[in-house]
Amino acid sequence: MNKILSQKRLAKDIYELVLEAPRLAAKAQPGHFVVVMAEETGERVPLTIADFDRAAGTVTLVLM
Repeated sequence: MNKILSQKRLAKDIYELVLEAPRLAAKAQPGHFVVVMAEETGERVPLTIADFDRAAGTVTLVLM
């Protein structure tokens, strides 16, 4: 499981999450997405990677 480093409310019901994910950040490319699960048996939700920083090892997701 990846650690959430920061979360910010951008607008009503729209949030930005910055995750500590060095392995994902190392391989991320424009247009890639990640599959997020709130619980181990929960629904799989695909989210587009909004930004990534290879040097910091972070991935940014924007969700509604």
